[in-house]
Amino acid sequence: MQARSGATVEAIHEAAIQVLLTGGLALFTTTRVAERAGVSVGTLYQYFPNKQALLFAILLRHFEQIAEAIEAISGDGKPIAAIAEDIADAYVSVKLARPDATTALYRVAGAIDQFRMSADVLKRLEAAVVRLLTDAADASFRQAEKTAFTLLSSLAGLSRGSFGKLAVADDALDGLGAEARLLSAAYLRAAADA
Repeated sequence: MQARSGATVEAIHEAAIQVLLTGGLALFTTTRVAERAGVSVGTLYQYFPNKQALLFAILLRHFEQIAEAIEAISGDGKPIAAIAEDIADAYVSVKLARPDATTALYRVAGAIDQFRMSADVLKRLEAAVVRLLTDAADASFRQAEKTAFTLLSSLAGLSRGSFGKLAVADDALDGLGAEARLLSAAYLRAAADA
């Protein structure tokens, strides 16, 4: 029963992304999502009480994937340059795993009040980065939480700008990984207490 429930939620999430990609937010309805997922609208409403809840859920899932990727990084006393690369690579890998879905999710984020979303996933992201900064072999950070927040915000801005540019430039994502690494390394070097 639980596996079937998980498969249904996964199908609804994927259908929501597909509806966003084909029709945008203006044509996004729970009826279209249910139809695309192959479930009844009533079934969809068992998991998501309304369109807004569904949009929040797919956005939250994306943030959780980023958190999981960063949490999977092993600190183990690495130098700060290696940690910066690992964080940038983890962040960008989730964004580039499905560029189409990421583009759709940026549309959602711009249209809903994502600040109402659970702060738990944002705390997870920050805690994962703080753990890595604390484990750095060659740097220390007096304000590790502030550093983590600024680094994650910077990566988010770079990513949003790159995906936003896709509408006018096919090569907008070329070099995103290299730029994210450069940004992370430069900022963490500058922010370290030395």
